[in-house]
Amino acid sequence: MEIAIRNKSLPFLPLRDKAPRKKRIFEIDLLRGILIILMILDHLAYDFGILANEFFIAAQAPEWLRNIYLWSEGYWFADWRINLRYVVIALFFMLTGLSAYFSRNSIKRAMLIIGFGAVLSIIAYLGSIIFKTNMFIFFGIISCLGVSLLIYSIFRIFIIKTTGSRSIWKWCALFLSLLFIGAGYWMRIEATTIDINAQNWWLLINGRFVPTIQTFIYQHGVFTPINYDFKMRLAIVLGQAWYGVDWAGLFPYIGYAFLGGFFGELLYAKKRSLIFIKSDSEYHVVEKIFKPLTYIGSKTIYIYLFHQVVLALIAFAVFYLSEVPLR
Repeated sequence: MEIAIRNKSLPFLPLRDKAPRKKRIFEIDLLRGILIILMILDHLAYDFGILANEFFIAAQAPEWLRNIYLWSEGYWFADWRINLRYVVIALFFMLTGLSAYFSRNSIKRAMLIIGFGAVLSIIAYLGSIIFKTNMFIFFGIISCLGVSLLIYSIFRIFIIKTTGSRSIWKWCALFLSLLFIGAGYWMRIEATTIDINAQNWWLLINGRFVPTIQTFIYQHGVFTPINYDFKMRLAIVLGQAWYGVDWAGLFPYIGYAFLGGFFGELLYAKKRSLIFIKSDSEYHVVEKIFKPLTYIGSKTIYIYLFHQVVLALIAFAVFYLSEVPLR
């Protein structure tokens, strides 16, 4: 059966060509790859040294596994690790702001991250209730990262549209970054009840001066989560109170996102690598050497969102298959 097209005035519509792939920035992916590996190793130590002991009697593990547990526990509480962790977190926030410069829709990306952070908080809450332990997350690093990116993106769009100038926005981003970082550390100083001196001032950087509040109590022998009012929840979000196992107050970290955005506008106006400007052949040789790291760096968001679930299951499986007694 043939169908004749009578209207010959219809325009010819060619198939839409796929948009060319954007050339990725080598040094940004490389740095993100290094940071994500450091984060994975850090969380692996947490799972074997802290989390596993919440479910298993780790002291009764076989000698080889007990040694891993003891080393991981010692590593987790080491001062140098605690400080390094917050340097890595600050760099992650900076790279988030910087990467927003290259993103087509950073608001959509921010909402995705916020949504995942909310799901993670719900899972952590249910896990805490089921296992009767502190796994609570109210405003963790993922939630803080998403909210920071959302606020940054809204500011960027508003200022560029109202002023019509990327140059004005660039210096606004620098001003706001310094303002937010300064406000964050001022909040921590205001919240502390401990005297700051020459021996302990570095605790200010990782937030250890911020009061840690309880997540649960045993009421009449029943495990009961503490339900804080709006004022306390706001203090947790802003960075004035430490809550749960994964906490990151909005201040000062949002400032690092704005700082990253400033460097993106300043250094990557042409959206090209700062290292490989002239020689593409040189780029291909070096990129091939560092391909594993840059590939990981290009998939940071997916690894960041899902790696901890995988690592925790691995740790649980290792302890369970080693027949370590459950608590």
